[in-house]
Amino acid sequence: MAREVAYLDYFPEILKEIKEIQKCAQVEKPILDALWLKIENIMKDRFILTATEDGLSRREKALKINVPGTDSIETRRFRLLTRYQEQAPYTNKVLKQLLDSLLGEGKYTYERNVADKWIKVRLELSVKGQFEAVELMLERITPQTMILEVTLRYNQHSTLVRYTHAQLAAFTHKQLREDVMT
Repeated sequence: MAREVAYLDYFPEILKEIKEIQKCAQVEKPILDALWLKIENIMKDRFILTATEDGLSRREKALKINVPGTDSIETRRFRLLTRYQEQAPYTNKVLKQLLDSLLGEGKYTYERNVADKWIKVRLELSVKGQFEAVELMLERITPQTMILEVTLRYNQHSTLVRYTHAQLAAFTHKQLREDVMT
């Protein structure tokens, strides 16, 4: 929230009683409030986690990131964070730390086979909104000589077994497969 500007507080008591000064304060207040809001937004835009729409747009333009109109502000922040955290070459340990910091521990599985030259990353359904950003990041930082497979880890039988058939009948097959079941 922008700072409240008390224009009259900057004047001596004797001048505060003059009607012209009071009218000036009424006229100046919206201008000063807008200025404080602009200053506050500039400070927020310095960091991705607090950036406003304008701040995110500037960073996306600088990094040449195309943003679908349907993306939420959190998805846009996540996409920017993944881009800034990229580094190549990577080590296996660094890649796991990067995925842990972006997605959270336990929100993915990671397999690597150096002999057969492949990497498989499976994301939990709870982070499927970040799927595209993670896939693009991995494509940029993993070696091009390795096959990269990034998929969603869909609901398994072990997740659904605790529900009765009557409870499951309320859902479509797609919902059972792709929605987070609590």
